[in-house]
Amino acid sequence: MDAESSRGITRFFHELDDSRVVGRCDHRLIDIVMIALVATLGDTDDWQEVELFGQLHESWFRKFLELPNGIPSHDTFARVFARLCPMQMNRCFEQWMSHLCQTVAGHAKTIAIDGKTLRSSAVAKGTPGDRKPLHMVSAWAHETKLVLGQLSCDEKSNEITAIPKLIEMMELAGCMVTIDAMGCQKEIARKLHEKQADYALALKANHDHLHTQAVLLMDEADDTSSGMNTATHRTQGRTRGRDEVRTYTTVKLNAKTSHRITPEVVDAWPGLKTIGQVVDTRTVKGTTTTQTRYYLLSDDDVKRFAQAVRGHWGIENSAHWVLDVVFGEDANRTSKDHGPKNLAILRRLAMNLFRANRKDNKIALKRQRKLVGWKIEFIEELLNGVF
Repeated sequence: MDAESSRGITRFFHELDDSRVVGRCDHRLIDIVMIALVATLGDTDDWQEVELFGQLHESWFRKFLELPNGIPSHDTFARVFARLCPMQMNRCFEQWMSHLCQTVAGHAKTIAIDGKTLRSSAVAKGTPGDRKPLHMVSAWAHETKLVLGQLSCDEKSNEITAIPKLIEMMELAGCMVTIDAMGCQKEIARKLHEKQADYALALKANHDHLHTQAVLLMDEADDTSSGMNTATHRTQGRTRGRDEVRTYTTVKLNAKTSHRITPEVVDAWPGLKTIGQVVDTRTVKGTTTTQTRYYLLSDDDVKRFAQAVRGHWGIENSAHWVLDVVFGEDANRTSKDHGPKNLAILRRLAMNLFRANRKDNKIALKRQRKLVGWKIEFIEELLNGVF
């Protein structure tokens, strides 16, 4: 790694506070963090493998790290990451992402916010420090396939309080933000409106009355004599033996819709302009099924609505699935103190770095991780592209 790239990657972590006892530390904090990050890129799954990775590539690490006492032990890695402040690690992540988004061509226009549970991070009930699995709420950019930000919470139900905090951390002006039914909350709509972002909030039975009125409104809108301001967009395709037709419809809220969605309701949801409907018809081996979903929208562009809703599921396929299958997140049993949160941040940093590497983006991430282990110089190619 050349000097410029090494400074580029390490500078984002120099603000981390070292809570260890001064004078009793054999290893620099920045050395520990950097070895762990590179090892995460290099297909390691636990602290023992991180230590072994560091030992195998010690001469390479010495190009940009001091390593006064060699490679730390796996116990040292575990202790340090269990005590590191996750909020500080998150700020390092934000600084890195701010730089990465300026470097990577393209601008995020559609952002999906969704949560993911780290199943094996729980501590069994009745044991010291028992707790439920860690739940991470992430913001994912559809166009760049990068995780732009994340926050942790103790369980899925706490997404409602975590999402506004995540929104507050981010620059969202001009973006369309999609959130599932749990995030369909007035406070979240207000936060997005204040950030000058548009939203598509999935509307389900957790808002029973509003959901019912939306269903009735869309039924009435089918009648051309209703005089409602409607727009429709239709897509169709065949994927993996499945024929799928999606029909997107929007109804603009105005005087002609006020008998269903009253002005008081509209005012209660800052920025609300439109009700959206998606009818998804699938045919598999001669059997046809239909699913209908409803949304609260702050924008009346039906094609933009279609793109945003379709893109929302990318966070499951291109982020959550990758974290579990490629990085082994769900199976990782690290559970002590802040360890799970800090490791989750490292994985997302690593995933973003691979995604930002446009030169080798045709190589599957799983193989790119193996490349790092086989040929440590591959790291230099990754870093030189973004630093």
